[in-house]
Amino acid sequence: MSRPTRDLKLKPDKPKTPKEAFAVVLRQRRKELGLTQFDLESDEAIDRSYISKLELAKREPNLSTIFIIAVKLKMTPAELMTKVSAILTKS
Repeated sequence: MSRPTRDLKLKPDKPKTPKEAFAVVLRQRRKELGLTQFDLESDEAIDRSYISKLELAKREPNLSTIFIIAVKLKMTPAELMTKVSAILTKS
């Protein structure tokens, strides 16, 4: 049984930092694909709690993490970062 999703305190249309924009894109894309945070876990030391911290903008991903997560989200790293950039420039 899955746990209820905690509401983000971030407004999807007004992130202030790249970390917040990444959090919004990560959560939106994960939900679009119907994935759980557990689905994004990897053997490369990315666990569900780390995904949660990324989605809550409590952690920033490093370059390796961006590549791993992009694959799990069925995107290229460039597509992922383009979405992050688009959110930042929109606000």
